[in-house]
Order: sequence, then structure tokens, then C-alpha cells
Amino acid sequence: MAERVGKILIIDDEESIRDGCRQILSREGYRIEEVGDAVRGLEMALKDVYDIILLDVQMPKMSGLDVLRKLKMESDISAHIIIITGYGSIEIAVEAMKYGAFDFLTKPFSATELRKAVKNALNASSAERPEGDIPDLVGNSSYMEELKDTIRRVAYTDSTVLITGESGTGKELVAGAIQKLSSRKDKPFVPVDCSSLVENLMESELFGHVKGAFSGATQSREGRFQMADRGTLFLDEISNISLATQARLLRVIQEQEVPRVGSSRADKVDVRLLVATNKELRAQVDSGQFREDLFYRISVVPIDIKPLREHRSDIIPIAQHYLNIYIKKHKSKVKRFSEEAEKSLMLYNWPGNIRELKNTVERLCVLCENEIVNQSDILYFGQHKDMKVPVVDSHSGRMTLVDVEKEHIERALRHFDFQIGKTAKFLGIDRKTLRTKIKNYGIDTDR
Repeated sequence: MAERVGKILIIDDEESIRDGCRQILSREGYRIEEVGDAVRGLEMALKDVYDIILLDVQMPKMSGLDVLRKLKMESDISAHIIIITGYGSIEIAVEAMKYGAFDFLTKPFSATELRKAVKNALNASSAERPEGDIPDLVGNSSYMEELKDTIRRVAYTDSTVLITGESGTGKELVAGAIQKLSSRKDKPFVPVDCSSLVENLMESELFGHVKGAFSGATQSREGRFQMADRGTLFLDEISNISLATQARLLRVIQEQEVPRVGSSRADKVDVRLLVATNKELRAQVDSGQFREDLFYRISVVPIDIKPLREHRSDIIPIAQHYLNIYIKKHKSKVKRFSEEAEKSLMLYNWPGNIRELKNTVERLCVLCENEIVNQSDILYFGQHKDMKVPVVDSHSGRMTLVDVEKEHIERALRHFDFQIGKTAKFLGIDRKTLRTKIKNYGIDTDR
């Protein structure tokens, strides 16, 4: 097979690492050369042609990063370089990716992880790296361009990615963008909200179960890992899983085998894992709420998404993007934002980030009765500390919370032609609550 004729150079000062890698890869049919000296390894890499170079970071005389810089930034060799880092050296590994490393392995790594990293490197080429825009991520700030570049860089590897950021920053959008640009784009993409999983059924949901495994298990069922086989699994809010489930998840990541609940036999799976959280995982590791070994396994490539208030130049492009979507969806009269409305959007602090902006734009498309959105048409759930934002028409003089809610309900009712069910769904309340508010506010529902 084509992937078994590759020529590999191992540069590592630890003889045990070199020997272990050589034995594992030789059995796969690869041609192996090895060296324990970084300077000599650099000479060999420049003199001969290799498909892959396994390069340790911590070495005497010259560091692996210095070797990497000379190979990729000064001579631009064609070999894919896989960095080998020590336990917990995630920051160094991320820096290596910026210098042109294809992937990296964190010690201690398993034979399965090594074989998989090498196979991925051999099957990829620099020409296959995805280019062009990422339509799901709107904005043209320098931060957004940097984020898109990071996504393109990691998409065509099979590395596990840890996506962090506040609620509403678009972590699932980033995960989806990675999957769409990856070699698994035509395979299943299975998103899982870990915060919504019931504790006593969490392992069954993730790993599946066999018939009779527990009370109520009337038939065998696949878990999310089995559903995502050969594709991508996205675990959102991973900090919510229990320590017991964390232990099983760690084993699944290491072995790529999923033991179903109630079964002694494991299902072999091939899954690319993306995870996300709005919590500070390092703090949870320190407090004993999250396993340290699992933390290092899932944070192979960390991507931190900035809150919207830290890249304000993207606010208007994002708002316009959702305005175009919801104008069509709700057949709205709205055509554009006024200058004052744009200024208001820019000054607001957006504690709910992109999700809040999206909901705000949808709300005004439903409720605004003018072609041009004015500042008074924008209903916020909070106010910027430096600016009083009118939530209703300032000329009406009605600024109490009761009046705000009453007018909000009246506008929604008119838009949905006084259909209680549709209006209640839009407002996020049940029909009974809406009828009670209509009665209490004395809202006339006579068409």
C-alpha cells in the first residue's frame, strides 16, 4: 500500500523513544533512520529526502524548535514534521505548529497514536491544505483572519482540538468549520451537548449499551462515538462530564475502542475528536474536578475564541449577516441599519456575545415596522455601562419594564397575526403564560 513505503527520520536524544518508534513503524513497513543528536539530525534532514521527520523538542546542543525553524522557515523542506513534546508542553507544541509542524505527539503516546499520526502525515500534502474563505465565520478583523488561518491549519490533520471561549462566542461554528475543511467532511459530524446529558445515562449516551445493561435497556443501542465512526465527534461543554466518565473517555481516546455499557467487548472506532468548554479547565484540574491526564489528551491543539467585545470591528458585519437571514425568514420590512443604530450596536458590550447579537437582530426583524432600523428599535437585555440605550421609542415616555414588555408582546402578536402558539414560541414562553400576560396588560387581541 502507498502509505507503507514512506521514509522516516527519527531525531530524539532518548534511545528508548527512538527504539520504540523504530520497532512500531518498521513493523508497518516504513523505512526508518534514527539519530540521537539534534545537530546531526538537522544535517541528515537537509542532505537526504524524507517523507516524515519525528522531532523531539527537548534536546541538548539544539532544541527541536530551532531545528524546525531551520528546516521549515529557512530551507522549506518537503517532509512533514511531527513534533514530540513532553507531558504538559502544550504551549511549545502550539508554537511548533506556527513554525510549520504538521502535527505533534505528547509523551507518553501509544503505538496507535503514533501509527495514526504517521499515516495522516503521509496521506496529506501541503497542496491539500484548504484555502479560501470560511463562510460560517463572519468578520474581517485581523483577529478573525488569524482564527480562520488557525482553523485551516488544524482542519486537515486529525489532531484533537480544544475550543474555549465564553458562552455564545461560536464554539460550535468553529468546530463545524474544522469538520467541513477536513478529510472527514463527507463523514458524520455528531455534536453532543454534555451539559444536557443525564448523569446516570451519560456513559450510555456516549459509548452505547447492550440489551439488559440496566433497567429500561430493552434493546442494544449505539453511542455517539459509534455514530461518529470515520467522522467527527464534537463534545460541547466537556467540563460537565463526571470523573468516572472522564476515565472511560480517556481510555477511548487512547485506544480508539469504545466499551459499551454492559458488554465486555469493545467496538473499534475511528473518530476525530473536537471538544469545547466555557470553563477554565486548568482551574478545574487544580480543584480536582477534571482529570489532568484527560486535559492534556484533549488539548492537543487549543483554540481560544475571543468575546465579541474584544473584536468590535466585526459587530456590524455579523449583525448585517444575520439581518439578511432574518429579513427573508420573517418576511420583514427592514432593509438596513441607521447610522445611530450601528453606533448603538458597536457601543453595547454584548455579554451574550454572538448568540445575543443574533437573537437581537432576529427580534428586531420581527418587531420593527420600519425599513430603517433606528436606535429605538433595538431591544437589549442589558445596557452598556457608558451609554443609556433606549429600549422603546424615547418620545413615548414609556420607559418602565412593564411598558417595555407590554410593547414587546404587542409587536410580536401583530407580526404573527395574533397566533398565540407562534408568538409564544418566539417569545420563549408557553401559551398559558402568554395568555396570562395578555390579560394582565390588557392587550387588545381583536384583529
